[in-house]
Amino acid sequence: MDAPAVGSSLLEMLSRDSMHAQDIENALQDIVRRFAEEGIPFALIGALAMRYHGFVRFTEDIDVLTTREGLDRIHERLVGRGIVPRGPRLRKGLRHAEFKVNIDVIQAGEHAGNAESPLVFPDPRSEAFEDRDGIRVPRLETLIQFKLTSGIWGKRLDDLGDVVNLIQANDLDESFADLLLPDVRAKYLELLDLSRREERLEE
Repeated sequence: MDAPAVGSSLLEMLSRDSMHAQDIENALQDIVRRFAEEGIPFALIGALAMRYHGFVRFTEDIDVLTTREGLDRIHERLVGRGIVPRGPRLRKGLRHAEFKVNIDVIQAGEHAGNAESPLVFPDPRSEAFEDRDGIRVPRLETLIQFKLTSGIWGKRLDDLGDVVNLIQANDLDESFADLLLPDVRAKYLELLDLSRREERLEE
């Protein structure tokens, strides 16, 4: 019996995903180069940062963390020169015009999740980040704290799912909780237990 044909619409979606992934790579390379030229401090956060810690998932945008001065300089030097706001008066919602990739900017000093969360985004030049391939990315404990805080206080369940995936990708255990803020340790341990139950079901 012949194998069933893959639907053309699925192939088209996969092709678009592949092309968009290349657009993200090109946009990121351009951002890294231009931010360096302008002396704009930044770190890569979000789904792309997860790749440096062993887990890859599809994303449609680039999330960057910078300082208040860095955001000002982005608008002074880069907006209108290949980077454009996604709407009127949007300072942090940007778009790379050539590659059609959204850029979401987080400012150091803001609370992760919402204003009531215990975690404030640190300066991208701080020790909470490390250099990987010429790009500042969060250390694993920093990234997991971002995700936990966003999941708990920002009600973003996808971020809690990301924590489960990071736990599994890095074979984390209970001792890792000691590196985290006290306010998020209980949720981390809950997700650690969930990840172990998932792994047992897959055996």
